[in-house]
Amino acid sequence: MTTNNASSSQSHAFFQSRGWLIAGGILSIIVGFAAIGAPLLYALLIVQLLGAFALVSGVISVAIAIFGRHTGHRILASFSGLIRIAAGIALLTCVTSGVVVITLILAMFFVLEGVFLAVGAIQMRSHSGWVWTLISGLAAIFLGVMIYGGWPSSSAWVLGLLFGINLIFSGTSLLALGMGARPAETA
Repeated sequence: MTTNNASSSQSHAFFQSRGWLIAGGILSIIVGFAAIGAPLLYALLIVQLLGAFALVSGVISVAIAIFGRHTGHRILASFSGLIRIAAGIALLTCVTSGVVVITLILAMFFVLEGVFLAVGAIQMRSHSGWVWTLISGLAAIFLGVMIYGGWPSSSAWVLGLLFGINLIFSGTSLLALGMGARPAETA
């Protein structure tokens, strides 16, 4: 009987979060379409958010290094924090250059990820579904080369567009989870 109550409690908790899943999914889809409609604006916002995160985490790291109880790695933690502070300030003061650099890093990431996926797919040919991994790897390589081919002029829209597409897919999955959740059974 305890197991049934625990299962019912978990089901009830998931049902209560159903509304949050649906709301989050709808919000993600709306913001995703907005990012696709204004990719430069969202690219600039992404860089500013990354800059603010780097700055805040750097300040916290330096503060912990100075005022923390553990003295073993103070110099390393301080140096790491100062690098993040510098990166945060650079991203916040040179937002356009930050978009260009992050776009280049994204292109390199896609190419490298694609190479690793393709090599991994070839190595696991004995498993079913390896072809999909190969296709995913080749698509990532193609996307990375395409981004790099248009770089730096494509930097103004690539980040915002990819962010928007990602939000639409994430929002759709949240919405599907929320819509698929059934009400908890009453005992």
